[in-house]
Amino acid sequence: MSVLNVSRELFPMSNAAVDGMITMHPVCDNYEISYMEDVVYCERAEAKLHLQILLPIDGRTNRPLIMYIPGSAFHWQNVKERLPQYAYLAQRGLAVAALQYRGSQAVPFPAQTLDAKAGIRFMKRHAGEYGIDPEKIVVMGDSSGGHTAMMAAFACGIDWLEEPDCEFDSSVRGVIDLYGPVNFTTMNEQPSSQNHFMPDSPEGMELGGVNVLENPDLAKAAAVTTYVSPDREIPPILIFHGTNDELVPFEQSCELFDALKKSGKDASFYRVMGAHHGGREFWTSGVLDIVAEFISRITAV
Repeated sequence: MSVLNVSRELFPMSNAAVDGMITMHPVCDNYEISYMEDVVYCERAEAKLHLQILLPIDGRTNRPLIMYIPGSAFHWQNVKERLPQYAYLAQRGLAVAALQYRGSQAVPFPAQTLDAKAGIRFMKRHAGEYGIDPEKIVVMGDSSGGHTAMMAAFACGIDWLEEPDCEFDSSVRGVIDLYGPVNFTTMNEQPSSQNHFMPDSPEGMELGGVNVLENPDLAKAAAVTTYVSPDREIPPILIFHGTNDELVPFEQSCELFDALKKSGKDASFYRVMGAHHGGREFWTSGVLDIVAEFISRITAV
């Protein structure tokens, strides 16, 4: 038989049959996903920084993007560790770009915020290449990545937290925070299994290896709530935090949500009963449904 010189779509159906075979009619209720590994989005003095990009394959050219920032106690991240979890989001039809930032051992705050903004600008610049809508970017992060995600979203347009001569801005449509630190100065007043103010603590290292409580101006600059006020516009935020979080106190998200509501902001806060820090409870279909609905609402034209 000669080779059939036809397209994939026009290739004919086989009518062959054999006794005992079972026929099924598939329902494609999720997405095939393409994965682009180690895409360089920025070159810093310390290192080249990478994105792990997952794209649903369906031919769309205007899909929303989640810029995901993994937690790492502000140290260099293993950005590929949760690729299977990012795929859960891509199976919902969402593009995902998991962002690597510089660790606090190399350079402290605000480097991580600047890196997140650089990643957002990179995806806007290459939106056509990746089939995303540059006006439908949502930044999402867990733990220290949640802090960085909120800082990138809330501190948009503040001069000292922006890099000069940028072709694209770093504004986003919304932010999703999974149990991120909010205010370093109050963390030790709340139940936790670790210290949060000594120079070698994650928060102390993020501020440059200093005592958090002895550097109130620096700590205030790194506090998410500093950028929440009635007269300052910030994007909608969705918050999840476990009641049994042993590392980032649950009360941190309470503090954040209270400030957001008092300032009249679009905010939703889900208390995840019994969940510890970084538990599987944050990747259930129930949570993913809420995430998908939030993104659909805030990116609706």
